[in-house]
Amino acid sequence: MAASKHSTTNIVVSLVVLALAMGFITWLVYLQGTTSIAVHFYYLPILWAGFAFGDYGAIIVSLLAALACGPWMPAQPALGPEAPAVQQGLWDVVLRLLVFYVVAIFASRLSFELKRRVTEAQTLYQVAHSITSSLRIKQVLELITHHAMHVMDAKACNIRLLNKDNGELELAASAGLGDDYWEKGPVLLEGNVIDQRVLRGHAEQIYDVASDPGFQYPEAARAAGLTSVLIVPLETKEETLGLIRVYSKAHHRFSQREIDLLTTFAHQASVAIENAELYEDIRRNYYDTVRTLTRAIEAKDIETYSHSERVTDLVEKIAQQVGMSDEQRELLRFGSILHDVGKIGLEKADAKTRNGTNQAGEVFYRMHPLIGQSILQPVTFLAPILSVITYHHERWDGTGFPEGLQGDDIPYEARIVAIADAYDRLIHPLDPLSTQSLSPREALEEILAGAGTQFDPKLVAVFHRAIGQSQSEDQDSSQSQAQTP
Repeated sequence: MAASKHSTTNIVVSLVVLALAMGFITWLVYLQGTTSIAVHFYYLPILWAGFAFGDYGAIIVSLLAALACGPWMPAQPALGPEAPAVQQGLWDVVLRLLVFYVVAIFASRLSFELKRRVTEAQTLYQVAHSITSSLRIKQVLELITHHAMHVMDAKACNIRLLNKDNGELELAASAGLGDDYWEKGPVLLEGNVIDQRVLRGHAEQIYDVASDPGFQYPEAARAAGLTSVLIVPLETKEETLGLIRVYSKAHHRFSQREIDLLTTFAHQASVAIENAELYEDIRRNYYDTVRTLTRAIEAKDIETYSHSERVTDLVEKIAQQVGMSDEQRELLRFGSILHDVGKIGLEKADAKTRNGTNQAGEVFYRMHPLIGQSILQPVTFLAPILSVITYHHERWDGTGFPEGLQGDDIPYEARIVAIADAYDRLIHPLDPLSTQSLSPREALEEILAGAGTQFDPKLVAVFHRAIGQSQSEDQDSSQSQAQTP
């Protein structure tokens, strides 16, 4: 709303300035005559109209300027009573109109070209900024397709990446059309001459997809209103990753400037994919290192071995149920795999102390969330999930530790891990000699019983759905295996 008001204000101001300028220049021409230099001042509002309003604005102002200094204007200065009132001919007016028109069109086209280049530069900057600020590959590729479609005034755009295992160009991002078109069928490389040339490093364009035998789905393209296509490869220094296409709704011969522009978008997509792959390798290695650390901590006590990994699997099920984003789920995986890292200095005997039989061990056990927090605090990457490490032993009724937080004051992610942690402990107790292990169904009943006292009741309901689905899938899988001869 504010932007709309600002635009309307600018238009009104521009019109007022044009009107005042035209009036002042016309007055000067009347005083000086149409043969004076004052006539040339009309170029100023014509240029301004071209820049502000495009072709139509420039043409209208040039026509008004030609009419303003028409036959009714004196050719010589009209400053004194003896000044001659010689009238100019119609031919002079026509010539002046033509000159004004040429200037108007030139100003308009120059303005359009400048605005277009500014838009392209701003768009490429936004895409480059997105690549550096976000390493979520799908998000960045979707952004590139939308910007490429907008800047190139296309009807649709998509990016397909080559699956070397099956030779299929798989859809990675798209803009402009619905899923009905993009999911029309597989785009296979075999027999696809045009895409094969593109993947060898050549830009290709199809003038009419309905009549070109190299286009794979002409009927679907015609139904979607697509006519011409430009395709360029997504290349890195080592290999070709895939291709990017833009589709126009009318017959169009793509210029070299348009090919270069789409190639720039393709290069940015390639850089984004490379960066994302490097980023994923780093995160994967980091996660594997973290898993190794937790296994080393848990290996000293066979009862706790793989506990953190099982908790992480359960947390992933809850995170999917509540609709967490990929980024949130990834951070939560780190939090759940590291939730017991504070036990790194806990002796085996102390680890089994949960009921106060060993007072020193009990104190140490209650301190392990704070110890874990202090261990991980220097790792800035893990700052968003420190609350999981610190508060996963808090209880909904406020009787937990280390701070006795209650209800919604307990961080949401910590509440999720608390349920998964307790459930796994019921099935795999810390001390099987003194605590009987429960079946998954019995453990779930215990968790349900703790809703509203130990656990967030809403998350318990979510956990119930997640575990119920998981158990049903496991049961179906077991029955399927049993029926297999």
